[in-house]
Amino acid sequence: MIMSSVMEKWPPAHQSSFIFDSISKMPSLPTEFRVLETSRVAPPPGSVPESSLPLTFFDIGWLYAGPVQRVFFYSFPYSTSHFIDSHLSTLKSALSLALQDFYPLAGKIRRTPGSHSQFELRYAEGDSVPFAVAEHDGDFDDLSRSNPREYTRIQPLIPQLPEPTEDGQRAVMAVQVTLFPNRGLALAVTVHHSACDGSSSTRFLSSWACRASGRAKEAPALPSFDRSSVPDPNDAYSKFFSSLAADAQNMESMMVQFAPPDAVIGTVTLTADDLRKLKEMIFSKVNNSAFRCSNIVATYAYAWVSLVKARGHSADTTAHMAFAGNCRERIQPPLPAEYFGNCIGANFVYAKAVDLAGEDGVAAAAQLIGEAIEQFKEDPLKDADKWPEKYQAIALQRPLSVAGSPGFKVYDVNFGWGRPVKVDMPSITWAGAISLSESRDQSGGMEIGIVATKTEMDEFEAHFSNGLKLLQ
Repeated sequence: MIMSSVMEKWPPAHQSSFIFDSISKMPSLPTEFRVLETSRVAPPPGSVPESSLPLTFFDIGWLYAGPVQRVFFYSFPYSTSHFIDSHLSTLKSALSLALQDFYPLAGKIRRTPGSHSQFELRYAEGDSVPFAVAEHDGDFDDLSRSNPREYTRIQPLIPQLPEPTEDGQRAVMAVQVTLFPNRGLALAVTVHHSACDGSSSTRFLSSWACRASGRAKEAPALPSFDRSSVPDPNDAYSKFFSSLAADAQNMESMMVQFAPPDAVIGTVTLTADDLRKLKEMIFSKVNNSAFRCSNIVATYAYAWVSLVKARGHSADTTAHMAFAGNCRERIQPPLPAEYFGNCIGANFVYAKAVDLAGEDGVAAAAQLIGEAIEQFKEDPLKDADKWPEKYQAIALQRPLSVAGSPGFKVYDVNFGWGRPVKVDMPSITWAGAISLSESRDQSGGMEIGIVATKTEMDEFEAHFSNGLKLLQ
């Protein structure tokens, strides 16, 4: 269902105030950016019954975290009017049908009625997703490149979730399409992390894209909403909630943080050949026959070491890293791959920064990461009730965390305009994370996204590039 949309080109005098009040809370948007239409898209009327999904301990920890944002850049050498006349209706209709299957994304997160500590993902008839269409006169090719770009230039492309209602209900998703006339378009999605993890949100995006491009039969399998067998080890939910309640004011403030004024967003790539050489080097330095060095282990290790070198360190500095692992098939009983929600566990590793920056730093990092992954596979929920306190203990030390996965196949999300020319994950600025995806152009390669100050980005890229040259 597509609700009453408003089509209007706002005159320059009103552009900024309209965007600030209705679309986002971002200051100083560029004058070349114009909102053309705002509307709401819902599942087809009567197609989904009212329902509530209780938040699990996997979900509740993200209640006050910043949302997840992805921007897909597509080549689209046509006018804005051509998009509106020939593509917009199909895109919205496909979204409506995808929301019929993934209906919680149209709902709201709210406190369970009558409860102080329980929350739920509630869908009711009439719930919908805000959908904005905008136009941008900027340089599409420059904005969609891998080289560092000013973060402030990406911000206008990102839809902002509506403010919570007076009774505290939080919207789950927002969508924005920004046209760069006769060059390309950016389709961006923002999702509240308490609703679902990357596995679920990218399944939704694939389902929407398949419908929009006439490939509905290729859409992913329907999501599973059964939460009856999701465990709660050592009453983790209550401990997570207590941790949130104790620090709610600080965590709420995280949601309105912005990147530093001089921040840039960029991407570096490890080719399949780079990864092969990295793993060969790591194996030559790790004296452990049981050690497994996957592409993920090598990528995490190399990115971590490059960032440690870029940031600088003293003799007593400890470097921390936190990364997620999919728990679906590892908990007992296992959950289906189609399970909708959050189902990721936390891994923590640390080392002396001087050791990571040394000659054998990548191998040392890889061994630590590999061991953590093997332990996670054996018991993914070990000490799960302690995850919040573990992260809080290292939060001020700028731990490296990882968002995304090459398994999500974001470059296969095709709405009928071909494969994306670039996919960015601007939300990594919230936690100082890196993003990870498959490489668009290098089979078997990895793309690593990062948001940093210009100085730190220059240092990171230099160490990243120089280290690869030493492998030749």
